[in-house]
Amino acid sequence: MTLMRALLLAALLCPISARAAQFRLLKDYPVNPSPTSIVTGDFDRDGISDLVVDGCGDKDCATTGVVIVLFGRGDGTFRHGGQFVAGPEGTVVDQITSGDLNGDRVLDVVAVNNAINIFGTVSVLLGDGSGGFGAPVSYPVGGAVPIWPAIADFDGDGNPDMAVSLAGSADAVSVLLGKGDGTFRPAIVYPVGTSPQGITTGDVNGDGNIDIVSADECGEDPACRQGAVSVLLGNGDGTFQPHISTVEGLFPLQVELADFNEDGHLDVAVANPCGTDLTCVSNGGVGILLGNGDGTFQPVVNFPATGRGTVRLGLGDLNRDHIPDVVAMNNQTSDITVLLANSDGTLQTGVDYLVGATPMSVAIADFNRNRGRDLAVAAEIDSRVTILLNTGAMHSAH
Repeated sequence: MTLMRALLLAALLCPISARAAQFRLLKDYPVNPSPTSIVTGDFDRDGISDLVVDGCGDKDCATTGVVIVLFGRGDGTFRHGGQFVAGPEGTVVDQITSGDLNGDRVLDVVAVNNAINIFGTVSVLLGDGSGGFGAPVSYPVGGAVPIWPAIADFDGDGNPDMAVSLAGSADAVSVLLGKGDGTFRPAIVYPVGTSPQGITTGDVNGDGNIDIVSADECGEDPACRQGAVSVLLGNGDGTFQPHISTVEGLFPLQVELADFNEDGHLDVAVANPCGTDLTCVSNGGVGILLGNGDGTFQPVVNFPATGRGTVRLGLGDLNRDHIPDVVAMNNQTSDITVLLANSDGTLQTGVDYLVGATPMSVAIADFNRNRGRDLAVAAEIDSRVTILLNTGAMHSAH
């Protein structure tokens, strides 16, 4: 065997998990002021991933919040589409998510809206199939401040339902069951720990019902020094059992679910803005809580980020080893951390990438159709979306 053939064979046999995903900055796109949330999907049904980002209604943030569309061209670049009012007059958009809410195979948007001295709402913007949205239809969520929306089928009727975390006068998750036509029934509120922030959904106890997982910033601790992860186990009929709380660490702000150790049970990834530093002056981090398969979780293991203020995260298989990796938003240092996952529930040392000031959200998809998952990062202070293309995808093994 020649040396060249031996080197080639070694490269082909090298485990994918040993390969580092690499990203390069492609382009920044200016958007409306104060973007805090970004989602991806094919909103105009052309087979290419697009982006929708929230923001202020004008340059002075004096009018009602909007969502802005960026249409994908398929090569990693985007063109600006329209902007659409996202909530009741005078409100701002705090968070968005997307899904087909009325069964027409067109993606719709759910927006969380808030304003001073006004009880917040959650608004539904139905997609028109060409990348536009109808007027927002708003729903009360339980007389508290809505924080984070999620979409899933909680009652098994095939229609998407909504869950929204609430903070302030109520520390809870509000559930609105969908009728299948894009409208929703009145909210039912389920208590969780203190100051719930990000929520996500999935079957964490293997009973076939969708559960809700919440990042409770202060948990059960009156001093707010021990945050927690709350689990609301679903009964399958749209109702939920009393929450189960697991101590997580300092001020958890977002949760995501994935199977990080390939045991068939969902695990939790948490954005920790202070990492494990009680003074909150060191780098943030990502906490991993491995699932036991019954709705409970093992003690958190923390992995440091490369910057401070790790407020948000995203999950995606970035190096094509079929294990979800983590992208952490470090909003105090204007960078992101890419942490590739091993198959045992641990994360590798993070790799740092600079983006715009105060990154707040990431969307992960293949924007240039080369089979690698790319990143779109919304930066709140710089009012832009940064596209980073995955150049490591071309080196991945099959």
